[in-house]
Amino acid sequence: MPNWRLWALCAGRSRIDQSVATYLEGMGVPLEIPHSMFVLRGPITVVVDTSFKSPSVIRKHYPQEVWRVASEDPRAMLAAIGVEPADVDVVVCTHLHYDHCGGNALFSNARILAQRREIDYARCPTSTLMEREYFSAGAGFPSQCDLDDLTPVDGDLQVASGLRLVTLPGHTPGSQGLIVDTAQGPIALAGDLVMVRENFTEGIPVGLHTDLDAWYSSYRKLRAITDQVIPSHDMRVFTSDDPTVELTA
Repeated sequence: MPNWRLWALCAGRSRIDQSVATYLEGMGVPLEIPHSMFVLRGPITVVVDTSFKSPSVIRKHYPQEVWRVASEDPRAMLAAIGVEPADVDVVVCTHLHYDHCGGNALFSNARILAQRREIDYARCPTSTLMEREYFSAGAGFPSQCDLDDLTPVDGDLQVASGLRLVTLPGHTPGSQGLIVDTAQGPIALAGDLVMVRENFTEGIPVGLHTDLDAWYSSYRKLRAITDQVIPSHDMRVFTSDDPTVELTA
């Protein structure tokens, strides 16, 4: 079984209220977060989540301070680790909020995987809040990804040797994560089930969710699989000024 190499890429940042990441905790406390992409190299090349498309478009339609400096451009960061977008085989969208699928079009040759339940919900979110998170075209937002370009997945799936998709609903109805076999053991990329470290280490739900009970069920499922999880929106993943960090070095 291959041992995968894994990188985290800080593909932009924003400032949120901490309680968005930690349910009912940190209200009124500003928190700077990365919009992370992850790259896996092994027998194939895989990208997990693709950040947002355009900071200016997001700022126009979303009441959130968001930015991306030149060094955080996805193409530049991919080039820094020797990856051409056209050479990416698979893209995994953990869910379809604007900041996890906005760069999908960059990977023109990739098969893009999302849970069928997530795709269906993204077409018609059931609340005003979620219409904004998905940049729902039906609610007048500019589309951030083409839902028709996605490959629907139904449940858990072996993507490749040592790479396994698992369903993790709660943050959204069709959220999923990827379990990666590495030299350090299995590592989970759990999307926004785990936005910051405390969601996993202390069992604090994320503040933004469609189903709190489902979040707890997914949390227990993930805890039974591994004790190594990389948060999706935690600046502590990036321990230096370099927006690209190898997590399996």
